[in-house]
Amino acid sequence: MNPTKNIKLESIQALRGVAVLLVIAFHFRVYLNGVYTQKDLGDILFSMGEIGVDIFFVISGFIITYSTMDKEKSSPIEFAIKRFFRLYPVFFIVLSVMIYFDFSNIYTTSQIIKSYLLIPNDYNFTGPWYGYNIIIPAWTLTYEIWFYMIFCISLCISHKYRTIISSLLLVGICSLSQFYFRGFIQIEPIIKDAFSYSVLSNFVFISNPIVYDFIYGMIIAEIFTKAKDGFVKNVFSVSFISSVMLVSIAIIISGYNSGPGAEKWGLYSFMLVCSIALMSRVIEIYNGRFLIFIGEISYSLYINHMVIYGISYIYFKKFDISISGFSMFFILILLTICVSIITYLLIEKPSVMVGRKLITFIRNERVSHN
Repeated sequence: MNPTKNIKLESIQALRGVAVLLVIAFHFRVYLNGVYTQKDLGDILFSMGEIGVDIFFVISGFIITYSTMDKEKSSPIEFAIKRFFRLYPVFFIVLSVMIYFDFSNIYTTSQIIKSYLLIPNDYNFTGPWYGYNIIIPAWTLTYEIWFYMIFCISLCISHKYRTIISSLLLVGICSLSQFYFRGFIQIEPIIKDAFSYSVLSNFVFISNPIVYDFIYGMIIAEIFTKAKDGFVKNVFSVSFISSVMLVSIAIIISGYNSGPGAEKWGLYSFMLVCSIALMSRVIEIYNGRFLIFIGEISYSLYINHMVIYGISYIYFKKFDISISGFSMFFILILLTICVSIITYLLIEKPSVMVGRKLITFIRNERVSHN
């Protein structure tokens, strides 16, 4: 019997909540700059909030691998359906609303089409962002979709070895495409390329090593599910795990060797997520209902927050509403939470239910034909 089968991953859900709040604070920090005596107060407090993206990627790798432990419920088609209905409906609707209300005269047809297809808007822009998406934070969804595709292929090949196959495919494709696009291999994800137009150039993102963050997450899932209780709950193991967690937090806060990718924030995120996940097998970590709830609606929060930022900026300016500093900072966060609760309840949850019903229908059809 798998010792991790009945473990609640509330600590990981809470960490996801922390990660999304960090990203939101990073983007909203501009309202704290140039207001107080400390002119760069926002940067001082929240410039490291970008690490939320690396934490998300590591958690994603962990959850995707952990949630597919049951081979009978993890066929490639079921996996693809779950991920599509979890990710795309909210994104599609929020993007459509954003374009309709505020930005229809700013973006080109090409940018709009690419945004809907989750293809980065400018392959000559610095990676891993590559010109972003119309919904700015959605640039990360491009990598999420790419990871899901690789993982789905791995499930088609072997459920048992899905982590190894996915890791080899991610590293292999990334390395080969780096040779193709720039002639050398690098681990640093902040890359500046310049290409003449070609269809393939639109897919330069597959050469960006930020995808290695997902491998960290998959490794954590393998450790989490395969480590014996006796080993994890050993007093020396608990001491070591606790130390790793505290060290990772200290490094992140210190700003040491900061930046995206596997050798910086990705590594610290690996240490943090792994230690918290393993610690949840030893003790019941108190996370607080608020953080768990924020973690639950984190995807809606992530997709909505820059839309709220953009719409608020336009309409506050239009109606001559002058608010700045922490007042504006917290108003935007509160607005984001309120809107995200609505999209979570009206779009995200129903979409997930549609996916589940479709999977149930497919299973029933399979049984009836057998």
